Amino acid sequence: MNIDNIVATLKSKSTLAVESSPQLVDKVCAYAKEEARENEAYRYGKRLTPVAVGAGVRTSPAEVLHELGVATTLWDAAPLAQVARHWAQLRYCATLTAQKGHLALSKHGEAAVYHHKVTQSEQLGIGLALVVAKTLLRRQHPGWDFHAVDAEVALKAGFLDGVGEVNTASQTKKRPDYILVGHHSSGRRSRVRIVVLECKGTHQSPKFASEQLARAAVQVNALRVGGHSQSSLMVASHLAKRGITSYVLDPPSDDELWSGADGELDDLVGASPEDQNWHPQPAPDDEAATWEVPADAATPADDTAVAPDEELPRERPNVLDVPAEQRPWFTQILTRAAAATALLFAGNNAAARAYTTPRQRGEQPAPEVLFELDSPWESSTARTLPLRDGLRAEGTHHRAPMPGGRTLEVLRGVDAGLYRHLAEGRVGAYLRNAPRAARRWSTAARRDDGVVSVGRDGTILVVRLGDGRS
Repeated sequence: MNIDNIVATLKSKSTLAVESSPQLVDKVCAYAKEEARENEAYRYGKRLTPVAVGAGVRTSPAEVLHELGVATTLWDAAPLAQVARHWAQLRYCATLTAQKGHLALSKHGEAAVYHHKVTQSEQLGIGLALVVAKTLLRRQHPGWDFHAVDAEVALKAGFLDGVGEVNTASQTKKRPDYILVGHHSSGRRSRVRIVVLECKGTHQSPKFASEQLARAAVQVNALRVGGHSQSSLMVASHLAKRGITSYVLDPPSDDELWSGADGELDDLVGASPEDQNWHPQPAPDDEAATWEVPADAATPADDTAVAPDEELPRERPNVLDVPAEQRPWFTQILTRAAAATALLFAGNNAAARAYTTPRQRGEQPAPEVLFELDSPWESSTARTLPLRDGLRAEGTHHRAPMPGGRTLEVLRGVDAGLYRHLAEGRVGAYLRNAPRAARRWSTAARRDDGVVSVGRDGTILVVRLGDGRS
């Protein structure tokens, strides 16, 4: 393994193939109809339509790992959480490469054994889906920027009855992975929209990707606002050495969650929302699709068996419906969760804590205790990162030893100016200034001697080789 080549490959841009078509819709619907004979959950998926995808998406392995790292930032303040937050970048930095100008799975990624491939496809599927979704949304909504929020974390603040609980984990398979929070400011007024995202990945055949989309259609339909399904995207990525293809369905609509003057947004997101006590409800019977499948219809040959943890539970799915009058509350929850995610990515649990509700932090009312122990949510490992061109970021720096006394260095953080907004509670200012900060970093990234990936949320990822000295 040549570590220099791996690091160089991380930065190189290539084309990620993206496909969406009426033919793909037909394949997904045919699978859902067949599966609905045995599992009624498939009758409750969203009606699917193709997405205008253009010629593909230009990206790099570093960008995919960056999106994965932000999206999977642990909402866990355990003692080793800060080290674990570097896991995605360290484990998968050698799994992606370019083949004839197209993003592909590397020989190292292809060589993983089956159980590792399951985890790899799930994790890389998240990073790829976020790259695809954010690119397509920026094309459709110029001037908007989207922040990924873990749907389970957001919904935990509002819904009881097992959200996030182990004893009802099967229900989480019918909920989406992420909520993309879009923000747009004209300089005087702000607008907020959401797009529900479900991410899938597979090393099996492309046929399996279309089957994954059938399950995704049920999951994205589980979140409602005021009784209405929300804009959504479903992305299933097929990973192969010859090239990666992401299959996408269901273009977003023009619905917005909230709008108002910039000052109104500042006041809204500056206030701490309370945990709500709503309960998920079974999807209405009249929403079930009524497909006519002949009793003697032949079941297609199944060359891609579905793992038990991938299959939908065999009952009518639950719907999590945020009341229409609670749109401001949901705006608070989502934008503050985006702020907390950025701070956790930078290693600052203490500042992130201020943006979360007790239920999101996993804190339950406890009996009176004799001694107050230090809460890990009060800790922070964020510090100023050593970067070039006068740019400053606050974040964490992790080193992994390499042969020959060298080190692989991973730096994760947030632009220093944006970090200051976040640490001081100015979420609105953070949202408005993040795109401008990202443009500054993108210009510098083209001159950096390491690998720099810059998110439009102001987060940065640097992967570079060091000489082993601290």
